[in-house]
Amino acid sequence: ITCWPQDGGPFITFPLVLTRNPRNGKSNVGIYRMQVFDKTSTGMHWQIHKGGGFHYREAEKSGSALPVTVALGGDPALMLAGIFPLPEALEEIAFAGILSARRTRLARAKTIDADVIADAEIILEGEVLPHERRPEGPFGDHFGHYCDVADFPVFRVKAITHRPGAIYPAAVVGKPPQEDRYMGDASQMILGPLIKLIRPEVRDVWAYYQAGFHNLLVASVEGRYTREPVRTAMGLLGEGQLGLSKVLVLVDENTNARNFRDVLRAIRDHFDAREHFHLISRAPLDTLDFTSFKMHLGSRVILDATGSRSTYSGGSAPTLDPKQVAHTASAQLNFPPMPNVKKAVLWEDTMLVVQVDRIETDIGRKALEQLVRAPQLSQLKIIAVVSPDVNLDDDVDTMWGIFTRFDPARDVMFTHASLQGVQPLYDGVMGIDATWKPGYPDAVEMDPDVVRLVDKRWKEYWE
Repeated sequence: ITCWPQDGGPFITFPLVLTRNPRNGKSNVGIYRMQVFDKTSTGMHWQIHKGGGFHYREAEKSGSALPVTVALGGDPALMLAGIFPLPEALEEIAFAGILSARRTRLARAKTIDADVIADAEIILEGEVLPHERRPEGPFGDHFGHYCDVADFPVFRVKAITHRPGAIYPAAVVGKPPQEDRYMGDASQMILGPLIKLIRPEVRDVWAYYQAGFHNLLVASVEGRYTREPVRTAMGLLGEGQLGLSKVLVLVDENTNARNFRDVLRAIRDHFDAREHFHLISRAPLDTLDFTSFKMHLGSRVILDATGSRSTYSGGSAPTLDPKQVAHTASAQLNFPPMPNVKKAVLWEDTMLVVQVDRIETDIGRKALEQLVRAPQLSQLKIIAVVSPDVNLDDDVDTMWGIFTRFDPARDVMFTHASLQGVQPLYDGVMGIDATWKPGYPDAVEMDPDVVRLVDKRWKEYWE
């Protein structure tokens, strides 16, 4: 199907791609979008952190083609396991057997030396040749923006087989919420408790679908000794796909990590930029993240809102007066005249979200510089500036508009920032320039004619 108006063509969006590691024979089943180029070839969107991509890398090092089979449809347990960010050593085929309490049936492929999923609706057999790349995309992905065109491996199809009356599965992703919300949340609910096996201080972890999952991760932890939460954060950022998280917020064990309003209140009560802001300025990022303008590279940030004891000697953090802050917001944002501000909302007396009235180079940055230095707003912890396409009356849209559109190293600022030797010192209000910037891909929006057609025929779809 072709999901969105600017997609580069039709895509297979729910394939179960089965490969084996050429070194040890371990299997991987992953869901990687496949752009249909012609009758015998597709793209294979293996991102840097994906198991199938690691198998291809091993094959490519030896100059060998990688046998690949693709299952469309079949056992729901395996379809779900293909989404899960399992450890590399844990095979999805085995995990699906655990979920469904029955063995995943395999059969031999007809044209290549490989296994196929026996209970699939449709099977594609083929190979991915070494060192072959082809431009793939654009594609409206789950960050709510189009992925730019980039070179990816090519899947060469040798055979297609199917069951009688086969059912073709597809999943639509895009600006949240979409179908992947429920699949992603199911993955977290099943796999989240496993983190506690290796990190007993962790009470819960939650990645927010509103931010495209990887852009916002919250962990509630029990700080058993000074700065243990920061140590925990470093460990989480090294665990599988958690390692692609861009913003990690730490809260204590009494805070609900799955409720962003509760998280904001923890930031209000416990976060002090001088002690609790940790920037990792050069790090690998999700392939889909475009905010650093460098594919696979960018920055991450840790906000410690656990109430860790401060060792800062430069004075105490300012005390927040919620009534004063609320009054400031309700009084039409009592800060210096700013003609470019369209609207603003205050979340939990903690985060002020300001919408500029148009997209223009540096308009968000200039507005933010004024806001973080405005004395009337000095008691806030965070000020975020967003673009006019973000609906501030919708919490999901607001979170999407903030967390998918900034790179911490590039787009975060504070009221005061300086260096003490090589150590950066931050103080005051944390500002986030989350406006859409020239060079970013377009946000995903449906063709208005399609919207009107669906609205017109909506009742027919349920008859």
